[in-house]
Amino acid sequence: MSVMHRISLALVGLGAITAAPAHAAANLPIAPGLYAEDFEGCTKATGIFFYDGTNFGNVNQGAPGYKAYAKVNPITRTGPAPGSAETSRYYKGYTLAWSAEDTGLYGSLAVKAGAQGKFMKRTVSFLNGSGGTEVDDGAFTKCNFSQLSPQMQAAIRTARPQLAEGNAAAAPAPAAMPAPVAPFNVRPGHYAPVAAACGSARELLFYYDGKRAGWVDMQPFNPARMNAVASAKRRGAGWITDAATGETLRVLGIERIAVGDPEFGEETLRWCPADQVRQTARPR
Repeated sequence: MSVMHRISLALVGLGAITAAPAHAAANLPIAPGLYAEDFEGCTKATGIFFYDGTNFGNVNQGAPGYKAYAKVNPITRTGPAPGSAETSRYYKGYTLAWSAEDTGLYGSLAVKAGAQGKFMKRTVSFLNGSGGTEVDDGAFTKCNFSQLSPQMQAAIRTARPQLAEGNAAAAPAPAAMPAPVAPFNVRPGHYAPVAAACGSARELLFYYDGKRAGWVDMQPFNPARMNAVASAKRRGAGWITDAATGETLRVLGIERIAVGDPEFGEETLRWCPADQVRQTARPR
């Protein structure tokens, strides 16, 4: 299937699609819990950063006369900054998280684990007008609920009660990662465009399980659109996966591939956990 054909299929289904993206599993390099910025500390914090394995966000007790409030960001995916962008050097060593509201190159959160119970949060502002860059780092320390001030505890019980002591659910355990399988030696499953959420209902997905490979469009998974991997032929460092269209696959890593054809070029794709992919795209 050509890139142009894939694009046209995606456009046909846009009007009727309303499904929300699935949430990501716990993939940040920090433990779930409550965190205070070091300049305030746990006992004096008026705002708390939280991570629960599925969401990250903030709870603020509010100024006098104002209600406590929470900002909750469901995670759609996590990973490093894109390696090809020159500005990615500012995020070296950081793990980025994307939410449905922020699908840009650098997501909406960048964290780097420190000593036990600590992490750094980085915000980079690229100033288009002057061409400059501002880097803002914040150090955070994990807090027990009982360490927080009575006002901060009350704010959490009001705005995000599931984080209060005794109410917080255990973070979901990450699913076991499937081992790479031959002949491509990448993880079996679905692959989405690198800039898209795995659970997006508007993206075509590439599927591979070691026996078959092909594209899943807006319609339910169709085995007839899969090609037998046994017919794939080596071509240099890549594979010809569809002899009719000249479609090729290059392996960029055990979770990253590039698929394309001679006429329209190639697209870089990343592996997606099965529970993050829309139900209709799953194989049968």
